[in-house]
Amino acid sequence: PTCDADAAMSADAAASSSVPKGGCSYSAGPSERALAALKPFARIAWEECREPLPESAGPARTRWEIHSTWTLLLCLHHAEAEAERCMRAGWQPQEWRTEAQALRHIFLENRSLRMLGAVLRWLRWAHSWGPECSQREDDGCGAGADASYERTRRTLQLEGSLSEPLQGAPTLHPDGPLQQPGRFDEADLVDEVRLMRRLLRALRRGDLRGAMQICSDGGQPWRVALLQGMFPYAEGSASAEAEAGYAAMDDDDDEDVLAAVKEEHTDWSEIGTLEHPGCNGNPWRRIWKEQCWDTAQRHLQRSSTPMSLQELAISGFCSGHQDALLPACSGSWADRLWAELHCMKEWLVESLLDEGRAKWCPSDVFLGEGDCGCPDPSETPETRSARRDKLCGALRGTRGTDLDAVVAREVQRIVVPRVSEDLNEVASSFAALQATIVCSAWEPERGDEVITMLRNWLGEGVSGSPCPFVVKQFASHFAIWQKESLEQCDVSKDELNAGGADAAASAGNLEALRSKTGRDVDDIVRELVGDLVAAASGAWQKQCIEGHAVELIAEHVSAMTAASRVAAFASLLLQMGSRSGEVECGTALELRLEALKRCIWVFWDRFPEDTFALLAVLVRKALCLDASSAEEVDLPSLGLCGIRKAVTTSDLSLVLLSIMMFWVVARDRAEAGEFLEEALRGLESVLGSSLPEGERPESTDDFARLVLDAIALPLFADTLLTLTVQDPTYALGMLPLLQSSALWSDAISCKSPGLQTLTEIEWFLGLCRRQSEWSQAGDIVSACRQSQPVSGCGSGMRLLGPGWHDARASQAELERSAARDSLLDWARPRLAQDRPLLEPPLRAHTTLPEQQWQRLCGAVACRSLFVLLSVFEGERDFDGAMNDLVVAVAQSPWMLRRLEPHHARAFLSRLAVVPMRLEDEHLCAAF
Repeated sequence: PTCDADAAMSADAAASSSVPKGGCSYSAGPSERALAALKPFARIAWEECREPLPESAGPARTRWEIHSTWTLLLCLHHAEAEAERCMRAGWQPQEWRTEAQALRHIFLENRSLRMLGAVLRWLRWAHSWGPECSQREDDGCGAGADASYERTRRTLQLEGSLSEPLQGAPTLHPDGPLQQPGRFDEADLVDEVRLMRRLLRALRRGDLRGAMQICSDGGQPWRVALLQGMFPYAEGSASAEAEAGYAAMDDDDDEDVLAAVKEEHTDWSEIGTLEHPGCNGNPWRRIWKEQCWDTAQRHLQRSSTPMSLQELAISGFCSGHQDALLPACSGSWADRLWAELHCMKEWLVESLLDEGRAKWCPSDVFLGEGDCGCPDPSETPETRSARRDKLCGALRGTRGTDLDAVVAREVQRIVVPRVSEDLNEVASSFAALQATIVCSAWEPERGDEVITMLRNWLGEGVSGSPCPFVVKQFASHFAIWQKESLEQCDVSKDELNAGGADAAASAGNLEALRSKTGRDVDDIVRELVGDLVAAASGAWQKQCIEGHAVELIAEHVSAMTAASRVAAFASLLLQMGSRSGEVECGTALELRLEALKRCIWVFWDRFPEDTFALLAVLVRKALCLDASSAEEVDLPSLGLCGIRKAVTTSDLSLVLLSIMMFWVVARDRAEAGEFLEEALRGLESVLGSSLPEGERPESTDDFARLVLDAIALPLFADTLLTLTVQDPTYALGMLPLLQSSALWSDAISCKSPGLQTLTEIEWFLGLCRRQSEWSQAGDIVSACRQSQPVSGCGSGMRLLGPGWHDARASQAELERSAARDSLLDWARPRLAQDRPLLEPPLRAHTTLPEQQWQRLCGAVACRSLFVLLSVFEGERDFDGAMNDLVVAVAQSPWMLRRLEPHHARAFLSRLAVVPMRLEDEHLCAAF
């Protein structure tokens, strides 16, 4: 998973880094804000769909389905955003003059129609670019088919039956192949079937220009005229009449893509998107549409019809005749869904136009049924009623107030049961998800089902397979987007008034979804963040310093609750620690400090109120304080020392480095005056109470001093004390780095109360350093003694040989003696002080429980005693131990109080076995 996340992270960062954060302005409506939040995620999916990724990151089919699902969401919200913009631009309903104007009116006022149009647009787009696209292009109906009946014409010419075969020949009438198919060349009929397939495919994809071009190039210009009959009449050209389209969106790359999708995958009801369909539209459109319906119906009623399946489907497409269209679209779930939703859209358009005519047209005007809406005088109300019943399909007789409910019910029926065995496992899983999203356009509360499905995928896998990285990413991105949309769904009264009832409906739909789903998506986002953290920490130099991994993780955790966000980022910091077991230095250390600083800087920039919580949680994680059942380490002689078994030296070291960098960032932020109010609220939350009025910082310097005293130094001291007890040698190795840090030097310069604890730890580590120097000097003395020649006697006694007091040995003795004196001189003043070792200053803060703090302090005191005792043990100086050490301990105001009973017993046991040292002259006298 780390490699997969690493491969995908670069693409994600590149895509997201170019997307301006913040979406659109507050004045935008809820759908437009949701659309703005969608765009970055859709762009990432598109980049990953077209760029090569490891198969383990996610199969190509999975990546396509993810891209397709984002496009479905884009289409839905783009349609709503367009309507919001038109309403905000001041659109007002007016008396209908043309059908193009009437179409704009019903699209703006009816959400169901917009949603149907958006879903159909997505289905057309997916058919054009999906994985099966290349297979469809090779199905035997490729480009170049000539259906002009040229072979038949030449045959008739040769037979001499006609001098001018293209004039007056009934068999070459456009309906000739249907009326007298036997007189046509078989190859011509095959070519026409191929052309019908290509034409139906173009209509399926919403490529109206391409459909007309196919007919023109295929030698059947009369079909171009047939298709143009579906266009609604507009004054001037269809594109010149402003009412035929939507208001233009703001210019950006994503809007250009959405506009292109809308233009390239459209149908007659969105004719405003076409720059020039070739005519001003058909003022007799409804009459033409009825003729198409009647044609389809006549051939359906025949037991055997010469009309091909595709040609019958084209008539069904033009007229909204479902029984004629559906048989040619039974190949897949998406095709069946498109066919049924297309007919539903046709029925709804005609129902809304028919209902609106009574309100927005003069009583004698019937748009689409004659020039200027003036019908044929021979028509009767009965013929118009029969036409209405045909064109309104299953919605005939439905009252206008019930249309949305009926459409919603029909959509549920159409969409949900169609996800079946005609799809592979991955496509089937995503089809179920996409069907739920479609249904949620009418029932927003079903958005919770989408979240539930994603949770199931993360827990159980997709179609029985482990969840690949790109699916985790999709689930996280969807959860983030939905959470952002729900947080923005509160619409002011002014916005509702400006947007009208439809804007209120959009806001109400989102509000219903919010009340149903809640806002906690931590479990979903956490899956992806875990992979991103692992990838970022594994190659931290490349990802965190040279790349945008930190920003990417911060973007994802923004959707999580504050506690989960802080925990995730703390995990990132902890995983960036060195695992070598040695104190870093040089370039490696500088790079690690730079990476930590960048992490903290980015987090403060995005979440200033959570910054201090991050530091506290980081320390608590490293010290394992939240693991209530964690056992403490039981060290020999020390016993329970206040350290949990799970605590590691590498984590403690990393936390110390992080606090050092945190102070650098805090100081820089304070000097710049950035996010101080938010950060102060977060600090008060960590401290557990609000600061008294007199203690609140009044300047940036006051803020920095508060941060230093209240949180930076206390947490630093807690961590350093724990490291000192766990691994004094490692802590001693880190001490020079810590002492050179800005945190340490600033604590000294401003005489912070927390400096007292650091000074105590510094004293203990200084004691350890001097003991190490004494031990090294002692090793040299031992080596010199072992290298001296000796004489033997019969009894086997080893005797002193010449050269015992040579210069090298004497110098080693002097250095050991000086090291011993330095050690004792370092210890005596502190032993004599009244203040107990590591006694916290007044009103000091700490994250450690009192019992744990006391055990740590006792461990340091005991270790100090054992360090001193080790000198007398090493020199076999029982008298010195009794006269110097025991007296100093007995007279110390605090040592015995700091020790636990078992510490005292261990000390006395070791003291009792310290051997007496024999001076050289005593040893010689013995012989």
